[in-house]
Amino acid sequence: MVKRKIILLSIGVFLLLLSSLYVYLGGFIAIELRQTECSDLNLVGLNYIGIPQDEKIGEYFREVETARKDKPLQTIYYIEPEGKRDTLHVFIGYEPDRINESLSTPWVTRSVECQSAIVAKLEMNRFVMPGPDKTKRAIQDFAKEKGLTLKGIYIDKIISSDHVEVWAPVGS
Repeated sequence: MVKRKIILLSIGVFLLLLSSLYVYLGGFIAIELRQTECSDLNLVGLNYIGIPQDEKIGEYFREVETARKDKPLQTIYYIEPEGKRDTLHVFIGYEPDRINESLSTPWVTRSVECQSAIVAKLEMNRFVMPGPDKTKRAIQDFAKEKGLTLKGIYIDKIISSDHVEVWAPVGS
């Protein structure tokens, strides 16, 4: 009987600590959504097509991290994989002060037209940050509520490990 009480008390304390940690990390902070005006994005970066487990994608992220200096890292996922062996197509880049037309291969430029966008602001620890599907659904629901049409492209602007903005340009 005493053993059972100790076990139940231990489980209760563990769950309380786990819940407190979740709250501390920002687990209950809602996705902040807003519509904003924007200008066209001109990005420089690397285009990756392959499987998520390939070492090449890590190399690309490190290369762009080094080149971007203090600029936010920006990613555009064209194809998100369902599993580890499915194809992933992502552009990893940043917005430079000026575009250098003579980029060395495999560096490329990407332009995204943007006059208006829905921005989802995620400012919480990355361990409790909502996944891409939940964020996209929130953006789509916001667009539907406001009567806006999305262009179907989502740009992850990684400001820090605990601050990400997802930009979804709105069509005309």
